[in-house]
Amino acid sequence: SLQNQAENIDALHTEISLTEGQVHEQAVDLSQRRVAVGTTLAEAVERELQALSMSAARFVISFHRTPDPAGFITVDGAPVQLTPAGIESVEFLFTSNPGEEPRPLAKIASGGEVSRVMLALKSILAAIEHVPTLVFDEVDTGIGGGVAEVVGRKLKALTQTCQVFCITHLPQVASRGDIHFLIEKQVVLGRTVTTVRPLTQ
Repeated sequence: SLQNQAENIDALHTEISLTEGQVHEQAVDLSQRRVAVGTTLAEAVERELQALSMSAARFVISFHRTPDPAGFITVDGAPVQLTPAGIESVEFLFTSNPGEEPRPLAKIASGGEVSRVMLALKSILAAIEHVPTLVFDEVDTGIGGGVAEVVGRKLKALTQTCQVFCITHLPQVASRGDIHFLIEKQVVLGRTVTTVRPLTQ
């Protein structure tokens, strides 16, 4: 090992260089695919949101790259940071108000807006990912009336491709279910007990 130290070091440098080249190629390819799919996904989410009575909603997928002077991957001549997830981070931007610029979904959306964005995303992705079961925990938060009726129809449509569990307080949503369970909390002997029982007609 000591006698061949120089050759071993040269071989390792060559291997590192080849590996970096492969990683560079794959990371840039992944990035390009993400950007292309991101545009398509954002447009699809906006169409779903319009169907969910959010006609002014805008949904944007934003990609952020972190500069890295020591990085071996360059994009447009600038070295960028590589992480196990690729060369960019992804953020969902959203606005439901006309004339307002989309901002981070996690920071500005109300509970009802987040619920409908999640319903839109899951509706789109369920057909692609073939998810066997979807669980919506109060996806109807902050909505009512005609919008609740639309959400109920969307959830029912999802049952064509997968099993859907939905926890709801709204009759417009509950009425679309095939099987209903009532969940109740009671205090029994000083302890809170949750019961679940199937409902008949």
